[in-house]
Parts: sequence; C-alpha cells; structure tokens
Amino acid sequence: MIEVHLYGRLRRLAAQSGVWRPSITWVDLPEGTVAQVIVALGIDCTEVSNVFVNGHYDAAALDRTVRSGDRIGLFPPDMRMLYV
Repeated sequence: MIEVHLYGRLRRLAAQSGVWRPSITWVDLPEGTVAQVIVALGIDCTEVSNVFVNGHYDAAALDRTVRSGDRIGLFPPDMRMLYV
C-alpha cells in the first residue's frame, strides 16, 4: 500500500477527511510511478502541481517509481506559493 496525503482542494478525495483530520488515502499498488498513483485516485495529473515523496520535494516526481510503504504528498496548483 502507498500512503497518499492530499492537500488543498485535493482533500475531497481522501478516504479520511475533515477540517481537523489529515486527508490521507491509500493506493493498493506494489510498485508503479507517481503518475499511476495519481490516476488510480481518479485525479488528472494536471490537478497536481508539486509532489513530495517520503517527505522530500521531487520536481520530476510523476515518473518516479514508488513502492508499497512509500508516502506521497500531493499539492494542487493554487497552493504553489506555500512551498516554493
């Protein structure tokens, strides 16, 4: 399972969501790319501006291979100023 933390308007897609709760969901994928994880969640890749993998920003993240146990953070374009 790959743990996915969703931020901003992407929070609506989380399995657990709420104002005071982290918006986390999981993707049952033993190995794949970040783009495959995003698509598996029903998100268009254009809705994601920045990606963190295991706590580290990754500018080329869509093609990065992730495995079960990895953690991904997805941010929408309207939150870009918070982390650049």
